[in-house]
Amino acid sequence: MKVLLLAGDYVEDYELYAPMKALEMLDIDVHVVCPDKKAGDNIQTCLHFMEEWQTYSERPGHPFQLNYTFGDIKIGDYAGLVIGGGRFPEYQRYDQRVLDIVRHFFDNNLPVATICHGIQILSAAGVLKGRTCSAFSMCKLDVIAGGGEYVHFELSSKNAHVDGNLVSAPAYPAIGMWMREFIKLLGIKIQFVSNKIAT
Repeated sequence: MKVLLLAGDYVEDYELYAPMKALEMLDIDVHVVCPDKKAGDNIQTCLHFMEEWQTYSERPGHPFQLNYTFGDIKIGDYAGLVIGGGRFPEYQRYDQRVLDIVRHFFDNNLPVATICHGIQILSAAGVLKGRTCSAFSMCKLDVIAGGGEYVHFELSSKNAHVDGNLVSAPAYPAIGMWMREFIKLLGIKIQFVSNKIAT
C-alpha cells in the first residue's frame, strides 16, 4: 500500500515525521513530495509553540530529505493522502497541481488526513462544501469560506474528527488519534495478540 504525503518548506516538524513513521511502522510506503523538488532534495521543517503571546511562535525544525519526486507521482497508485500543517499550506494552496491532487482523492472517496493549517489547501481545492472538519483555530474562517462547518477542539486536544473519507484534527497533540482514524479509513485493522504463556 502507498500513501502520498504533501509537504514543503516550513511544514510543521511533528506533522511530517510522526505520520510518516506511524504509517511506515505498518509497512505502508509513504511518498513525501513537494512541488518542484525531487527525491534527495531537502525541505526545512518548523516547530510552533503556544507561549505567552497572542499567537504562536515559530522556530526551525529538522531538515527533511524528500524520498520521492513530485513530477513522478502516479496518482492512481495511492490509497490515501496526508497533509500536515505549518506554513507550507499558505503558499501551496495557490499551486494548481496540488489542488488537482487533493480533488482526485475526494472525487474517488479515498482517505484524506489533514491537521492544523493543512485545511487551507482543502478549502482552496473546493472540497469542503457540506463537510464538517477540524483545524487549527485560526483556520476557522478558511473552513467557512470553503463551504464547510468548523468543528472546534482545544489546541491541546487529542481529538480527531471524521466525516466520510476525511479525518481532521486541530494540532499536533492529536496526532495519535488522527493517525488512528486515518489507518481505519485505509481499511487496516491492528490486532493485539497476547504473548503470555499459560502455566
